[in-house]
Amino acid sequence: MTAEKIGKQEMKRRTKAHIQEVFEHAGFVAVERSAGAVNYIALKPNMDTQYVAASIYGDRRGAASIWVKDDVFNALKAEGKVSADDDRTIQDVSFFKRGMAWKIEIHDLSDSLIKDILNKTLVWWNEVEVALAAADAEKAEKARLAAEREAAMDAKRRSPF
Repeated sequence: MTAEKIGKQEMKRRTKAHIQEVFEHAGFVAVERSAGAVNYIALKPNMDTQYVAASIYGDRRGAASIWVKDDVFNALKAEGKVSADDDRTIQDVSFFKRGMAWKIEIHDLSDSLIKDILNKTLVWWNEVEVALAAADAEKAEKARLAAEREAAMDAKRRSPF
């Protein structure tokens, strides 16, 4: 479907729904949120995590925009998926403090960049999961060592009676 066959507002609605569907199919959970008068969809790896992997917003010029993490954007840029020569708006949104660094315009629901963003977001999440697992293992090891030290100190202590 092209923008000429359907209205601009319908194309925007369908594009946002398509992006959400693509991410949900990959296992992400969509959570509707609002920031003041602006409604958006936060895409989380699962409901149990505090992390938001990407967000779907409307866009004045394009059909939608996806806000992504800095690591995701840098990976897209390194592979040449986004560049300064592109006919798309790319803006720094890190100052909004919503956990995202870059806004990338999506032209329509057939935009190939949607899958590229998904793939790089999955890579980012896998790296986060590895780091979280390592942090959990380190925390468990510290707790085990603390318990050993406490037991050793308890063995050294004299009873007052």
